[in-house]
Amino acid sequence: MEVKKAEHKRSTIHIPERRELAILGMLVLAVCVFVFLSISYQIIFLGYTILSIFIFSSYLILWLEGAKEEPPIPEPEKYPHVTVVIPSFNARGTIFNCLEACKKMKYSGKFDILVVDDGSTDGSFDLLAKTPGVTLLPNKLHRGKAAALNFAMKHAKGEIVACIDSDTYPAEDCLQKVIKHFYEDERVASVVVFVCVNNPRSILQRIQEIEYWISFGFFFRTIASIDGLYVTPGPTAFYKKAILQKLGGFDEQNLTEDMEIALRMQKNGYKIRACHETSVLTDVPADLGRLFRQRLRWYRGGVMNILKYIDLFFNPAYGDFGIFILPTTLGSGFFAALFMAWTLMSWSRNFFDWLSPFTYNFSAGVSATVAGLGNGLLTFQSAWVLGLFSLAIWAYFLIKSFEISKTEPKMRHILPLVCLLWLYPFFVGFVFMVSYIYELFGVKYTW
Repeated sequence: MEVKKAEHKRSTIHIPERRELAILGMLVLAVCVFVFLSISYQIIFLGYTILSIFIFSSYLILWLEGAKEEPPIPEPEKYPHVTVVIPSFNARGTIFNCLEACKKMKYSGKFDILVVDDGSTDGSFDLLAKTPGVTLLPNKLHRGKAAALNFAMKHAKGEIVACIDSDTYPAEDCLQKVIKHFYEDERVASVVVFVCVNNPRSILQRIQEIEYWISFGFFFRTIASIDGLYVTPGPTAFYKKAILQKLGGFDEQNLTEDMEIALRMQKNGYKIRACHETSVLTDVPADLGRLFRQRLRWYRGGVMNILKYIDLFFNPAYGDFGIFILPTTLGSGFFAALFMAWTLMSWSRNFFDWLSPFTYNFSAGVSATVAGLGNGLLTFQSAWVLGLFSLAIWAYFLIKSFEISKTEPKMRHILPLVCLLWLYPFFVGFVFMVSYIYELFGVKYTW
């Protein structure tokens, strides 16, 4: 049976003037970086290392000053009604385990479970229709996750809506631990939880396991301490339904609706909290092809949202979020793409001599002029010393990430750690590079 798909305009961003201006700016910046790289790779490497130390040190200070200890949150006087919303598309292999985990959640208030079947053709709809304790909403057209969530909002009875992916499994105390964070401040519009990898088996999944501990554990907890969360992760996020509806719901044309809604909340003065007292487990790609497609969607979605919310960047009106968080997190991907492109061009010199004019010095005279800067502090050896210092800070982050995950470091973590540190960055940089190339040429968006 062929699945009918609704029409979506994903081939272009609906802000062409911003898109053209931003791409022009990125091209100019890319040319400047490549010129400097051609003049002296040592200087650029040193500068990049110093910048990394500055960013890492900033996160370290944030951790020590506010994120290291999470203050206790009092229980609310009354627990609100929560609707658990699970969008499902051909999720026969995971949806029932997800439902089982959701039904086991313990909560002092009332909660119900609502599943939106988004045009499934794997027989899961018929099985879901027979599942007790679940309200099933059929969607004849396969319109995507954001549209399914918006459809569910019209039927959700709860004041709080918990959006949970069909391949994600919340802990029993998830609801109980999360809900109280909404009462920290009336402006709290969303609460996110600690997302961990479910049953990692392959080396690639074990790499992602540690990556998730660092990203959703240490860094989310750190930036949440200064109201800096820029995404409400797709696997699980909780929202105040009234605020979500006031903002117009999820953007159905966006590749990463979870990032878009978070940026929209930040722009409108709302707060996003992180709860690390509990966690959810989610399935992750087991092979490189699926991981590439997943990250390509994430990173292209990031580019889309950078263009959409470019006015937030370096904007003092948004405090630390606009001045520090957005430039250092979303902006870092652009430089990862540039350095990956440079690395590939440098490697290509070994195979294609005709590329050497593009991958090495533009001019021997210019090279000789700046060669003297290689003495003293501006030496490759000095850069490596600073690099080791940066690595030491990163190692501290890693230790704290293990502590947040309540996991003891073991021998089985050594190989994934080595790969995460020395190989995985090349993969991430490559995907970022492809993402920006796709944006440059306006390649059609796919899910």
